[in-house]
Amino acid sequence: MAYENCLDYLRLRGIFPGTVAPFCPVDNLILSVCAYVPWEEAVPTLRDGDWLPFPQAVEALTSHPDWDAVGLIMPKDTPTLVMEAARSPRFRPLALGCCEHVQDENTQFAALTYRLPDGTLYLAFRGTDDSLAGWKECFALSYTTVPAQKLAQEYLIQVARRYPGKLRVGGHSKGGNLAVWAAVHAPPLVRRRILQVISNDGPGFGRDLTTTRAYQELADRIVTYVPQASLVGTLLHQDPRARIIQSHGASTVGQHDPFSWEVKGTGFVPLPHRSRRGERESAGFRGWVDSMNPQEREEFTEVFFSLLAASQAETLSELSQGWADSALAVVSAYAALPPEIRRDMLRFIWRLLKNLSRGILGGASGD
Repeated sequence: MAYENCLDYLRLRGIFPGTVAPFCPVDNLILSVCAYVPWEEAVPTLRDGDWLPFPQAVEALTSHPDWDAVGLIMPKDTPTLVMEAARSPRFRPLALGCCEHVQDENTQFAALTYRLPDGTLYLAFRGTDDSLAGWKECFALSYTTVPAQKLAQEYLIQVARRYPGKLRVGGHSKGGNLAVWAAVHAPPLVRRRILQVISNDGPGFGRDLTTTRAYQELADRIVTYVPQASLVGTLLHQDPRARIIQSHGASTVGQHDPFSWEVKGTGFVPLPHRSRRGERESAGFRGWVDSMNPQEREEFTEVFFSLLAASQAETLSELSQGWADSALAVVSAYAALPPEIRRDMLRFIWRLLKNLSRGILGGASGD
């Protein structure tokens, strides 16, 4: 069956400038996905205070080797989307600036700001990349405020302080989580300037933010999109008003791919509810998380990623490319752990397998 996605939208509707057709949900997704490429190699920082027209930013970006390396995480069509967006009448007038990037053993954070022709700003937070540090932060969301969330909050404040006008804030995957976190924790004067906060299948939060006063003030301007069987957007405490959309992705991972989201006109194809498979698999994973207290979640995360670090890999791509050596190093590191920690890890993994098997077996009867 033929369907349209955000790349088709760009090719069909990219001829219409923003002065003719207003900013729409698919525009938001395109800007969020474009944030995955390494703009920090080409776009001025917040401290620089300069802006680059989209085509010039792409020209500078593509002069760097491996700018389009997608790894295991970035959707493979992202470089194509970036190139075509910069050439389109709709996105060509945008300017890019305020690029920030922090990457160390505990933090994966990146953001940039698009200046739209109508004077509004779109602050895009990058989702989880290929780095193990980024994945460790995702695990840590279940028990603590992670460094990327604090950086996102400060980023929003600094951009708003430096530039006037209305703001849109968004991101895909962890970038959506960062967008919501930053907006909810921004000062009241900044929150009043926000037109919309968009989480594109971003995970929820370790505690329920929807009950806070700041969230309630923003609630009508927060939009969360979740594909019908995706796992990521249903993790942890999520807004129950999330909008369910159609994806042709073949699995929970495939549905997280923004290029699998079906587009109709300027929006996504809506659905009345999640699929049975999606609900069961999400319930299985949530059941595992809920079976551990925050201290146990932290213990699992620290030990699990210390084992992966034994492989000397810094990214999932490196881990997979040398999988035999990596597996041997991880097994050796596990064997060297104290017996009580090994027992705890086996217990946590057994809980995970039991909960996931309930979801998979329960969902075998239909979508």
